[in-house]
Amino acid sequence: MASAHKDVELSQLNTCEKIPYDELLKNHNAKISHKIGDFVKRRLYILNWLPEYDRTKAIGDFISGVTIGLTMIPQSLAYANLANVPAIYGLYSAFMGSIVYIFLGTVKEVSIGPTSLMSIITVSYTYEKPIEYVFIMTFICGCVEMLMGVFKLGFLVDFISVPVVSAFSSSTAILVIVAQLKNLFGIKFKAKSLPLTIVRLAENINQIKIGDTALGLFAIAFLLSLKKLNELGTKSSNVKLKKFLFYFSLCRNALIVLITGFIAYTISASEMELPFKLSEEVPAGIPSFQLPSFTAKVANETVEFDEIVMDIGSGFILLPLVSILANVAIAKAFTSGKIVDATQEMIALGMCNVLGSFFKSIPTCGAFTRSAVSNQSGIQTPFAGIYSAIMALMALTLLTQYFNFIPKATLAAILICAVLSLIDIRIGSKLWNKSKIDFLSWIGCIIACIAAGVEVGLLVGVALSMINIFLKAARPNVVIYVDKKKDEQIIYVRPSEGIFFPGIDSLREKINITLIKTDYKYPVVLDLIKISSVDYTSLQGIESIIMDLNKHNLTVTFANVDEKIQRRLNLIK
Repeated sequence: MASAHKDVELSQLNTCEKIPYDELLKNHNAKISHKIGDFVKRRLYILNWLPEYDRTKAIGDFISGVTIGLTMIPQSLAYANLANVPAIYGLYSAFMGSIVYIFLGTVKEVSIGPTSLMSIITVSYTYEKPIEYVFIMTFICGCVEMLMGVFKLGFLVDFISVPVVSAFSSSTAILVIVAQLKNLFGIKFKAKSLPLTIVRLAENINQIKIGDTALGLFAIAFLLSLKKLNELGTKSSNVKLKKFLFYFSLCRNALIVLITGFIAYTISASEMELPFKLSEEVPAGIPSFQLPSFTAKVANETVEFDEIVMDIGSGFILLPLVSILANVAIAKAFTSGKIVDATQEMIALGMCNVLGSFFKSIPTCGAFTRSAVSNQSGIQTPFAGIYSAIMALMALTLLTQYFNFIPKATLAAILICAVLSLIDIRIGSKLWNKSKIDFLSWIGCIIACIAAGVEVGLLVGVALSMINIFLKAARPNVVIYVDKKKDEQIIYVRPSEGIFFPGIDSLREKINITLIKTDYKYPVVLDLIKISSVDYTSLQGIESIIMDLNKHNLTVTFANVDEKIQRRLNLIK
């Protein structure tokens, strides 16, 4: 019998398809290679669009890249001043992120570089500290961003609600505007917080310089007029006029720098006294590629890396979170509902900052204003970043001798006009009408940001917005009514939210009140159709409900129970 059984097995084997070992190994390696290829394409994102790159896309990227560069250069100088570092470090921050994002970035519209948001958070942690603190902050924040991407922690950003994002952006814009008033009016003082800045402005009101004020107001009027000109151009039926006004408007930052810089140069050449303050002298050249120093000198004493980390503290968490939030928000805004690979965006942003720190960059992320410019100027792929990076490098090597002719009031005007669009007050009335809790988180975030700083304000906003979630968990909505089923009266109970430990007592209380009102006459049917999971405390609470009913010789019937929950319920029956 054993021999016969063996013959059957051999017969069956002979009828099977024969696959040589080498072929099996080849198929296995092909599968592995396919998985590796997918991983490489997902992480080195340039491989997804580069094979289809053509002349048409190259022209679109060139036009868009140059346009972004004309916007980025004056903004970078202004954002460096906002971060309380010399203007040259803004340009150092303008090229590396653009280059790195070409290889790793997934959203063509994103323009990596200095932003008002990152600058104001940076200065809140590095105010009056050695500049090495800024580079260390850039490096570590980049590392944190990459780690968040590797461990897929992008969900943390989901806890920052839309009202909080709006409040945070509006508050940051207000802080930027108030902080730049001293440069706009030609006043010199130091102040870290908004309340202190207002006090210092009031104390120095008699020091306002007419020249700076006039030039600054002229620059603001010029910038806002050109922006409005573009809006009027969109209504025109003349295509050529529309394109001209569009590109003319996009160059408004570069134009105001050229105009006011030429005025300053002309006055200086005539050896007349300048009626307004100029930017500091900018050294020419590109910084050497090297690891940032992890120590700093303070009052002739060396501050070690661990002390610097303790000084910056929560900044190493808040700054990466905010930068990721900005990048993901930009990505969602310009991808027309497509799924955004948040993990890849975090890795790309992290690498931009890590490598940027080797060139003495301040912390960077995507900028809403530049991303809107890239979208409007017809960008095709992230390769447009190479042209804006080249323009920044050219500015560093060829134009630095002219940067010290840029008036400080002009840079202040550029910053003020750049952030004006971020202020959204109208959302307040919408939130008041639709959700008082969201209005509370919005107004609370604004007040905290202005009074205590953006880092505290963001945390306050998140905490307030979480109240709604906690209330729903603690007081879940429950549908309860007396029904008739098969000639029997029942009390029908259907929780419309999850049953977790904060809300189980509320559910038990509502059931008991109903039982009292019906004189303990009817059994209970607990419909769990909307419940996908329960915790230990909830199971204990359900057991208590069963015991309450058993005392009055009543039963509980469970309906529409998930299989996993059913197994857990069986343990308490």
